[in-house]
Amino acid sequence: MQPLHVRLWQTLGRRPWILDGGLIALPLALFAVLTAVGAEGRTLFGGQGPWLLVLSLDLMTTLPLAARRSRPAWAAGLIALGALGQVLTLTGPGYTALTVPIVLYSVAKFGTRRASRLYLIVALIGAVLLGGQVFVQQMIFLGGPPVDPMTFVLVLLLTGFSAAVVLVAWLLGDLGGRRRREIAAITERNELLELEREHETRLAADAERMRIAREMHDVISHSMSVMIAQADGGRYVVAQDPQRAGEAFETIGRTGREALTEMRSMLGVLREERESLLLRPSPGLEDLGRMIADVRAAGLPVELNDRVAETLGRPPALPEGAGLAVHRIVQEALTNTLKHGGPEASATVALQAEDGWLIVAVRDTGRGSRAETDGAGSGLLGMAERARLHGGTVEATAHTRGFDVVARLPLTDHDE
Repeated sequence: MQPLHVRLWQTLGRRPWILDGGLIALPLALFAVLTAVGAEGRTLFGGQGPWLLVLSLDLMTTLPLAARRSRPAWAAGLIALGALGQVLTLTGPGYTALTVPIVLYSVAKFGTRRASRLYLIVALIGAVLLGGQVFVQQMIFLGGPPVDPMTFVLVLLLTGFSAAVVLVAWLLGDLGGRRRREIAAITERNELLELEREHETRLAADAERMRIAREMHDVISHSMSVMIAQADGGRYVVAQDPQRAGEAFETIGRTGREALTEMRSMLGVLREERESLLLRPSPGLEDLGRMIADVRAAGLPVELNDRVAETLGRPPALPEGAGLAVHRIVQEALTNTLKHGGPEASATVALQAEDGWLIVAVRDTGRGSRAETDGAGSGLLGMAERARLHGGTVEATAHTRGFDVVARLPLTDHDE
């Protein structure tokens, strides 16, 4: 069960109007009420009007901020009407002018491109109207023309400053909106890839089980035939040639142990409920490049550093089926990076032969120990079981800079 603060934060994320209303809209609206009542309709910019009208227009330019993320275009429209009313009635704007860049930023980030551009134009027109309002108020204050030249300078400065503020707010919101849309597109693509991968995995797993069933049939048929033939021959020669009979029984034991080992190997694969990437018939080391290319196509930058050929001068000799185990270990490690590494993660796959061992290291630069999963899933257990089946080991380490998976499998001599 998730902690209380995590569940509370998730609830606020699903209902942004609670956070916006409680931290932005409600305090501004409360201040608007206190200002309208206490100043008896006089605004901070020197405007004068009935306190009820001032209060209504102030609430109209503050309360819609509660919907700045859930309904940004609707909130921007109401605030624009309220600000226009303040300008036309010469009762504002007061401190509630701060709501204009806030809602413009919100509509650029959370609204549609069309709505954000429309309200940018509306805000720039509002900056010009604000300058006109100040000019008219100065004329009224001075009793009509002529107007002091400094008034024109102040009006131009105020208009330019207001236009600059709304333009910067819109640019910041537009930048945030682009990033949000890119993240949403990547998330949707990853979800579709995950669904497609699961579907392909189920189909491939069924095909793999059918192939293993056929292999088991061949192994059992061949081994039993050899054992029966050796048993029959040994029964006839046990009295005349005990040495040949002993060799026959030794062959029976060796054949039975080999068959049992292969059956255990195949049954171990059959017990696996799922694979993480698209399976292919008996992939091995030679298929790593193709599999890594598929992972790159899924969006994860991966580099392959194969130093085995440089060390041995020839392809490594692995026990039967160990090539498939290496392929699956690398595949599962890269899949974990795709799932839990984060959008900025990258990975490196390194192969090296050392002292009779093939060392396969998959290292990524993802979240590592900061990931939500603890890394104790069935994928790591499956990697360890595959390596142990062929006499090897797997070590998985999570740290703040990423996640490392290192597998060691024994090499055999070509001349054996």
